[in-house]
Amino acid sequence: MKKIEVNARGLACPQPVVMTKNALGEIEKGEVVVTVDGELARDNVKRMAESEGCSVSIKDQDDDIYALHITKLGSSEFSQEAVTEKQVTQEPLVYLFDADFIGSNRELGKVLVNGFLNAIPSLPKRKSIIILISNGVKLATVGSYVLDTLKKFEEMGFTILICGTCLDFFKIRDKVAVGTISNALEIMEALTTAAKVVKF
Repeated sequence: MKKIEVNARGLACPQPVVMTKNALGEIEKGEVVVTVDGELARDNVKRMAESEGCSVSIKDQDDDIYALHITKLGSSEFSQEAVTEKQVTQEPLVYLFDADFIGSNRELGKVLVNGFLNAIPSLPKRKSIIILISNGVKLATVGSYVLDTLKKFEEMGFTILICGTCLDFFKIRDKVAVGTISNALEIMEALTTAAKVVKF
């Protein structure tokens, strides 16, 4: 039985879950041992693994360190109740950012933007569009704390539309480093034809 070890200590959400999900995807049957620090990461990884039909046992180690032993059975050994097929529409999905952070606390809001953006590639594959309006356009400019992440999304085939009017308002059109400078009509077409719009 194949065994994979994942060291996710010291990593921010959602990386421990993403790494575990990727490791589970590498094996048809076997065990993934994930080491995390903190109860939040422990609980998040456990919940994700169980939702995938895996069994999980946890061993407490020193200093708030946990080792999760996740057993993945072959597909023929899953019960119908344990695994349900996730139906995902292939229609475009839009992620709309109207600020350069999420929520009311700027520093926490930056952490949340990083976390949510880094979770997107682990979702079922489908056409996705990221739209940046108002203060959200600053995320696509030189010096942005998520610029490298957005560039990776563009390389993966994501469309990134940036409101040109907003850029001109802030006088930062020349600072755009990723994506396509867009207009109200193109943005409205993307929003109104999307299967779903997720606003941050």
